[in-house]
Order: sequence, then structure tokens, then C-alpha cells
Amino acid sequence: MATNPLNELRISAADYMRLRAHLLRPDHDEHGAIVLAGSYPHDNRVLLAARELHLLADQEFPPGTHGYRQFAASALARLGNRAAKEGLSLITIHSHPGAGDRNALSADDLGAHERVFPHLLDITAAPVVVGVALGDRSVAGEVWAADGSRAALGRIRVVGANIDFLYPAPQLRGARADDRYDRQVRLFGAAGQARLGALHVAVIGAGGGGSILIEQLAHLGLGTITAIDFDVVKRHNLSRIMGATDADAQGTVKKVAVAQRLVHAINPDIDFRAVDGDIADKDTAALLTLADYMLLATDTATARLVANAVSQAFLIPLIQIGAKVETRENGEIEQIYTAVRPVLPRRGCLACARLIDPIALQREAATPEERANQNYLNEPDVIDPSVTTLNAAAAAAALNVMLMSVIGQATDELASHRITLMREGTVLTLADERDPACRWCGESANSRYARADLSLLPLRAPAPPADTARPGGRAWWQAPLRLLRHAGVRVS
Repeated sequence: MATNPLNELRISAADYMRLRAHLLRPDHDEHGAIVLAGSYPHDNRVLLAARELHLLADQEFPPGTHGYRQFAASALARLGNRAAKEGLSLITIHSHPGAGDRNALSADDLGAHERVFPHLLDITAAPVVVGVALGDRSVAGEVWAADGSRAALGRIRVVGANIDFLYPAPQLRGARADDRYDRQVRLFGAAGQARLGALHVAVIGAGGGGSILIEQLAHLGLGTITAIDFDVVKRHNLSRIMGATDADAQGTVKKVAVAQRLVHAINPDIDFRAVDGDIADKDTAALLTLADYMLLATDTATARLVANAVSQAFLIPLIQIGAKVETRENGEIEQIYTAVRPVLPRRGCLACARLIDPIALQREAATPEERANQNYLNEPDVIDPSVTTLNAAAAAAALNVMLMSVIGQATDELASHRITLMREGTVLTLADERDPACRWCGESANSRYARADLSLLPLRAPAPPADTARPGGRAWWQAPLRLLRHAGVRVS
């Protein structure tokens, strides 16, 4: 069996705690469960996102004829048919009560896979089926693909206020940090620094807030940073973009190119991936699926819509940041605040919190000509105020949430949305808002939650050849209708 450490099952912390309580009981006996998951085969790896958790009663995990216990044929048939109906992959999970921080599939486990998994692949018509053994602090698993190949499950990622990982054997022991991170290591140890060094963070937007996030991530010692932005540096950006120069503005240098130069000046060993693109494009959004964390630092409704959808579909924690100056009609300042909004599975999303404006979505999806026609008063678009210190406050607050999560020091309250009133210094913590009928994170059959399927998300398809464009108009693939309908916006 080939080993691929990148094969991963992602599961919400709430679902994992239910699964763990069912499987690892005080009786120290083996117990069983089946997870139905979205699966995303990509670049010789498979990402699995746990959507449905089915805890099996003892009669559905009875004593076996070939091993100690086995999954009942009735349970496999029932949930295999449901997986086929929902377009999901089936994962059998049973406990290894004696396993601590090391785990391996037994000969009986592997034999059961040989007997059952070919039939499950036929029943589910899914890209993969998976068998998992869960220990107290470890996991072992085998991924069977429809093409007949097999590979090890590399790890389980538990996504909650704290991000945790289960592996077949201990990781990161004996790690020694680069001396440049000495003061950080004194806080969270060499193992914590190693976790940061293994982390892949995607930053959406490389402007005022995004450039600060990127700079601080580089100083933290991230292993991989993906920065996504299609815009160029302009002179009015220079007070806000870290590392930008007047020459960059004169030369219309891309913001991601400035960020790359800055990161490599801090630490050339960081794997920095500059993406000149828009996350509403399918090929660009696909890059987000490989990230461990997403940081959203652009305040368009479209970016919020897409980042939120990817976060929920692939179980990737997201933090949206913002800084806002609100003014009255006479121009007086009414309020100055920063916002930090973590988004985690099973805790609601940006849509549930009513933070994705359908009117703004419709406006952003229009062509420049359509926007001009909508501007009945013929007034220029308003450019919001922006000050680097406000952006820095929001960025630091978001990165501290991420840092506490990665090193295992976050409390549940830290995952709440927070607004800081900058003139008063007052921090407002908002209660989670979760709509069971939400298109992105809800419980309904139509929800995109944990489906790990880009085709179900509000994305533009890759552009066809130029000759398919309609004369005198926009190419058909650029039309906003599909994106808007995905978002639930009524369009004619």
C-alpha cells in the first residue's frame, strides 16, 4: 500500500467529539461508525470532508466471523445506498481502544477491506471508499480508489476553535527551530514553531489589510503562503500596502508581486505563491482547497461569497477582517471600528450572519457599462477611507486567533465574531448565528456543506476560446447570472 501523507479526512470539532465519545467508550471494546463525506481527488491526493456522521448500534457492528467485529451488511447497504444518492464517499470507522499515539490497521482490517470495499465502490459509485481505525491520539486508514489503487490515509484534521491533527505516529518531535524564531519558541516551543512551519495559509487580497497579514505571516515563519489578488499598486495605495514603493505605483506592479518581494526579503525559504487572479474563477478557487487556513482581506461581496462557500464545502477555517469608518450625511464621523470574523464548520457562516449583501453582489457582477447605467445620479463611486493602523489592528487580531488555534491555546469564545470600537476601545463579542436552511452551512439536502465539490459553488467556469465571445458584448462565461443564482439572488 502506497503512503500519501496528503490524503486527509477533515471533520468538524463538534462531529469529532460525538464520534470519539461513541467509539472510545470506558468499556474499552471496539465500536463502529460510518461517515459520509464529500471527496475531492486532486493532484494525486484525496481530500475528504465529513458531512454525515452515522453512529452504529452494537447490532450493526456485531462480532465477526473473520475478525473480532465487523460492519453488518445491512448497515453497509443502507448507508452505501445513501452515499450513492447524495454523491458522497463512504468511510467505515472503528475504534482501536489500545492504540495511544501510534496506530496501524490489523490484518483483519485489511482483509475486511479486500472482501467489502470492491462492492462498496460499486454501490456508491464514489471516487473512493475509506477504512479508518481510531485510537486515543492516533489514526490509521486505507483509501481505495475506483481505479483500483490504494493508499494510506495520512491524517485526520479536526477543525474547531483549535485545529488538531491525528496521525498514525507522532509528528514534529525533536524539531529544532531556526534561531530567527527564538523569541517565539520561548512562548510555544519548537513543536509549535514546527506546526507554523508546516502550515499553508491563503490570503485573499494583498492590499492594505492583506499585505499586513502577509508580512506578519512571514515573520511568524509560515511554511507556505498563497496570496491572491488581481490588482496593481496605485499611488493612493502607498500609505497602506506594506513594501510598496512609488516605483511600484508608476510601473503598475501587481500587489502580489510586491508581497512576494517582501516575504522573500524576510525569509527566502518560505514557499510564497503569488496568484494574479480572482477567487470567483474556478481555477483560482481550486487553489484554496489545499490551504490549512484562509484569511479574507478584501471587502467585496463576491469575495465574501466565494471564500465563505469554499470554507464550508471543504471545512477550511476562514477569518474575514475589515476596518470601517462610518460617516453621517454631513460628512461627520459616526463610528470607527475593526471587525474580525472567524468562520468554522457547524458554527454558522458569513451568510448566516447576513454579511453577504445580495445587492452588492449584483452590482459587482455587472459590467462597467451596466454599473454606469445604474448610477442614475451620475456621481463617482465612493472610495472608503482606509488607514494602515486600523488595518494593522484588524490583521493582528485575526492572526492571534489563527495562532492560538494552531498552537492549541484558543478558547471557544475566541472563535466568535468581534467588533472593536476604536475610539472607545470597546470590544463587542457577537453570538454565533446559524441558519439550518443556509445554502452553505445548513442541514438541508441542498446545503453545500462538506460536499468538497467546486462545481456546486458560486464560481465562474474557465474561459473558453476568445472566438466564443458574443460580438459587441461580454463572453457568455462572464455573465453573472450563474454566480448570482448560486448565491440565492433572484435574477430575471
